[in-house]
Amino acid sequence: MRQLAFFWILCALPSLGWAIGLETVRGSVTQDSSRVVLEFSGPPTFSYFDLDNPERLVVDVRNLNPQTAEQIRIANDSRISRVRSSSRDGGTRLVFDLTGDYRTNVFALDPTGGVAARLVVDVIGYVAGEAQVRDVPVTDTPEPPVQKRDIVIAVDPGHGGKDPGASSYGVVEKEVVLEISKRIARRFQNEPGYRAILTRSDDRFIKLSDRPRKAREAGADFFVSIHADSFPKNRNVRGFGVFALSLRGANSELSKWLQNTENAEDLAGGVDLGDVDDDTRQVLLNMSMDSAIRISKQAGEGLLNEFRRVGRVHKKSLGLANFVVLRNPDMPSLLVETGFLSNRSDAERLSNAREQEKIAEAIFRGITGYFERNPPANTYVAWRKQNIGSQVTVEVKRGDSLSLIAARYGLSVQALKEFNGLDSDVIRLGQTLEVPVAPR
Repeated sequence: MRQLAFFWILCALPSLGWAIGLETVRGSVTQDSSRVVLEFSGPPTFSYFDLDNPERLVVDVRNLNPQTAEQIRIANDSRISRVRSSSRDGGTRLVFDLTGDYRTNVFALDPTGGVAARLVVDVIGYVAGEAQVRDVPVTDTPEPPVQKRDIVIAVDPGHGGKDPGASSYGVVEKEVVLEISKRIARRFQNEPGYRAILTRSDDRFIKLSDRPRKAREAGADFFVSIHADSFPKNRNVRGFGVFALSLRGANSELSKWLQNTENAEDLAGGVDLGDVDDDTRQVLLNMSMDSAIRISKQAGEGLLNEFRRVGRVHKKSLGLANFVVLRNPDMPSLLVETGFLSNRSDAERLSNAREQEKIAEAIFRGITGYFERNPPANTYVAWRKQNIGSQVTVEVKRGDSLSLIAARYGLSVQALKEFNGLDSDVIRLGQTLEVPVAPR
């Protein structure tokens, strides 16, 4: 793998009456993102926004001495070509010139443990062949806590609005799948390292083609569409079913995506492909489609196993179908049939809150089971898998604090908080914490 140099150079000047000065800049590059960390002499007051044609990230630090940011230089970053600074409204405007249409995120970190107040700038988008390069700091200061992204799961409640779906025994599909989907989303939201979005959160109609689009716009790693079936000709038919995209449907959708250059660029992580030929675009799309279907099938098998533990499975193996919501060359997707409303037993089960929780838990376990084994790079789940061999459960006793528990097990307070999804240092008597034990 080629070695890259990623340098930030800062010539700091003394503050001339402004609230804060810029003291140190450092950065890092991975295949998934570029990160810039700005250290200040005090907490920054800031806002930011994106511009296109050309792509730029603009960060206004209203209380920053502009002279301290004049000498920032960058070299060999694949996403950020340069940083410009200027005085604006008594503060400083920083303009990050970007090489493509990347997602951006900017957030502040308070001073802690001898580390100064910081502003972290992330430019996010996959770049093939990029090596992991550590920052070259101007001053020898500790690395701030790494912000690890969540795995995003898009939960799609089928039907809605003018499209009620199936109905029987007083149970309407669009209503029960919405309740189940909300329970699934809550389950993911409560799990550290995961985040869920709903394509609809109320009784509204959404076109089939818009559902994957909403997931894609949210940066989803996985898409799962929730439905209930019906077969009035045989009311004895019941049970769960799980479907992935059929190869015939995949090839059909692939030909449509090949007609749109922007789609191929999406699959390259937002990198401008320029005037690439059709053969190259075909290769990119095929690679992405193959990966999405492979992941879908593996997760689908895990989901079927979870369903077997909580109820009857109608289809004993993973189904393959050409459902519109599964036609996502760039995103693993599954469609789940939670039961048959034409069967009285299934209809009663699907409208029961306790049974809905069981279904939600099975779907949660099936999907997380895949990601726990194969976490995407740069995620909290990947970090946890790499750094933690096992874990123990600790009950908080009188006199305990996060710092004492962390020291007892050779951890930093930040690592302990991240592992338990804690936002503050406050713990309560009797609370249980999962404590990671480093692999031997």
